[in-house]
Amino acid sequence: MPGDGSTRSTELGAQLASSLLQSALLLLIVASIFTALSLWLRGGQPQAFQRLASSWVGSRPDEPHRHRMLRFGLGLFWLADGALQAQPRMPAGFVSEVLQPGIAGGPDWVASLVNPLATAWQRHPVTADSITVWLQIGIGLMILLTGWDGLLQRAALWLSIGWSLFIWVTGEFLGGLLQSGASWLTGAPGSVLVYALAAALLLRSRTAWERSVPIRTIRRAVGAILVLGAGLQAIPAEGNWSAGQLSEPFANALRVAQPSVLSRPIRSVGRLAAEHPTGFNAVLVALLLTVGVGLWVGRASVFVPLGVALCLLTWWLGQDFGVLGGLATDPNTGLPLALLLLCGAPVNVAAGSPQASDRTVGRVPRLPVTVGLASLGLTSLLLIPAILALSLLGPADAIAALADGGGVVALDDRSAPDFTLADQRGRPITLSAQHGKLVLLTFLDPVCSDECPIIANQLAAAIAALGPQAARTEIIAVDSNPVFHNVADVAAFTRSHGLDGLAEWHFVAGDAATLQRVLEEYDVTVSVPSVGMISHSEGIYFVSADGRRVAYLGDGADPKLNRSYSDLIAEEIRRELR
Repeated sequence: MPGDGSTRSTELGAQLASSLLQSALLLLIVASIFTALSLWLRGGQPQAFQRLASSWVGSRPDEPHRHRMLRFGLGLFWLADGALQAQPRMPAGFVSEVLQPGIAGGPDWVASLVNPLATAWQRHPVTADSITVWLQIGIGLMILLTGWDGLLQRAALWLSIGWSLFIWVTGEFLGGLLQSGASWLTGAPGSVLVYALAAALLLRSRTAWERSVPIRTIRRAVGAILVLGAGLQAIPAEGNWSAGQLSEPFANALRVAQPSVLSRPIRSVGRLAAEHPTGFNAVLVALLLTVGVGLWVGRASVFVPLGVALCLLTWWLGQDFGVLGGLATDPNTGLPLALLLLCGAPVNVAAGSPQASDRTVGRVPRLPVTVGLASLGLTSLLLIPAILALSLLGPADAIAALADGGGVVALDDRSAPDFTLADQRGRPITLSAQHGKLVLLTFLDPVCSDECPIIANQLAAAIAALGPQAARTEIIAVDSNPVFHNVADVAAFTRSHGLDGLAEWHFVAGDAATLQRVLEEYDVTVSVPSVGMISHSEGIYFVSADGRRVAYLGDGADPKLNRSYSDLIAEEIRRELR
């Protein structure tokens, strides 16, 4: 079936860029209004404003250094995830290339959770992706731009935990832990699980941070993750002792276009894993186990740097920096773990003031500015997703066809092979005789009770929407059933589906040999099972007035998209008739 994935991605990517730009303008307007409102309130009731704003956005500058480091890192990671979700390939490719492989390899209960989300995404690909972008950007902005002692900061951290766990289950499929082939090298147990851990640590009290309790917790948590990684590598059931499974992450990384200075070490390590899988995996297991246990019982000054180095090398060589390829949703696990571990490095203790060296004293911006910045996060986190979510309740977008069924794609402007067949009235129909009109050419089964009637109704609805332009179009549906291929068969289909009053409709049939030749010339495949209806390629060719194939619309038979496909067909007809 003709199709062009890059064209679909380009068209949906342009729609996504437009949606994000409109939302960004709304974001700036709301932030400006909030800033002006806070200035006005400060002038009228300064003390009341000061108390209210301080409690919500925070006002204390004396944030512990490691707390600030971890907070900024987590906020930046969420902003990066939002930016990655805004990649042009995301609307068209997220379900098919990210969700569906996880659904296929995961347990049934996870699939039951993810399938409704995948369906909603396919019906509204740009809107769903835009909501995801703004949620993640909103969490990041709230964490970065509100004070560490404010109510909004704590709310953002709780939202970070909730969203992280939601993604971990429905997007990362529990970090791959329930699928065969789980590996430390591919990112198990999942990067967003590290985000949730970081947010939980940031929620610890000021007293706990001053006593370095979260810092010790960080070392133990990362140590436990490394030991888990060693276990995943060592369990025979995961297959990491075999050359194919062990070297697969490196092979996948090499399929992504990147500078040779980055890919050359990956190629070398991948070759080593393929040639000596037992030794390679044994060394990796020993490293993970040693560093992981060392973070619990060894000297932090030794094992923290070793852990950071191991995480960063994994992020490069095994995970290929996580963000390359156009469909990455986060930087993978290695980098967040390295940042987390850096925040768990030993604290320098000064005599007489045990935690003074871990105190950051900064200058807090004036409250109107802080309120304006906080409104950026609130708007992107709450207002914009809420507005966009309203459209999820309606019928599928017209552009959903581009993501779900291939959409209208341009062809290489070749001549359409000619044929002469009899329509439902018994009149001979020759394709070349339609020159001067735009022909919508499709292939249907006259005894089909499933998808073919939907496609026929979509075509009829599109023609009805054209008004006077309908006179410049013709619909030719070629009989694709090798058994029921007589005029009586296509006439019965036409009557039963209310198409006999449509002057532009021609359901053509003929002898089996002629129909087979036509099907082959238009790349239509047919499968005849021993029991049940035949299956065949589905799609619509747009044949221009000079007899050339100029466009193709893939699979228009999804009943959920009935209305949107007819709209898309009508839109393409108008474009071709201009």
